[in-house]
Amino acid sequence: MDSVFGRILKLGFEPTVITLSTLINGLCLEGDIGQALRWLEDIVERGYQPDIITLNTLINGLCKIGDTYGAFRYLRKMEERNWNPGVEACSTIIDSLCKDRLVTEALNLFSEMTSKCIVPTVVTYSSLIQGLCNFSRWKETSALLDEMMQIGIMPNVQTFNILVDTLSKEGKTTEAKHIFEVMIQAVKEPDIFTYSSLIDGHVLKNQMDEAMDTHSI
Repeated sequence: MDSVFGRILKLGFEPTVITLSTLINGLCLEGDIGQALRWLEDIVERGYQPDIITLNTLINGLCKIGDTYGAFRYLRKMEERNWNPGVEACSTIIDSLCKDRLVTEALNLFSEMTSKCIVPTVVTYSSLIQGLCNFSRWKETSALLDEMMQIGIMPNVQTFNILVDTLSKEGKTTEAKHIFEVMIQAVKEPDIFTYSSLIDGHVLKNQMDEAMDTHSI
């Protein structure tokens, strides 16, 4: 990659941010995140400033290889350099934190981003809802769902599927069916995952009921 950059300069061309971002994105796609980060630092020293797409690509790359801490650390570096991370970078880290079962840390970052007037998206909320559902923190899940709708962000199919699936797996078929009905009212077309979750939930509920009847005998 250094040789490519050197060749561009030797030919007398002044690379643009798009050119540099493309080169860095290529390293990320190859999974060489370490080299991409080192190369970014190098071009910053040369006086170039990366665009938001490149920064988001690096954050996404770090999270994809499971280095959530590294992504969070780089987010702080971006802020120190007054590079506004934007909602995509924050949402990516929030999602990765939730997948690492670090929901409290994800909620803290969420609060931080909203305090900085970074407006969350349905992706941000869905990640947090999944994280909370994984721990059966239903009161907080409900509050988050209400909050997103109050500010005009409607849950998408994925959001509803997260709720239906988690409730079904816990045998809460009545609640899962209620979410399904809300989904229909919101004109969100259920998919095969929605129906599969509901069916699995009813099967589980029947098994639980049968086990209780057997135990009572």
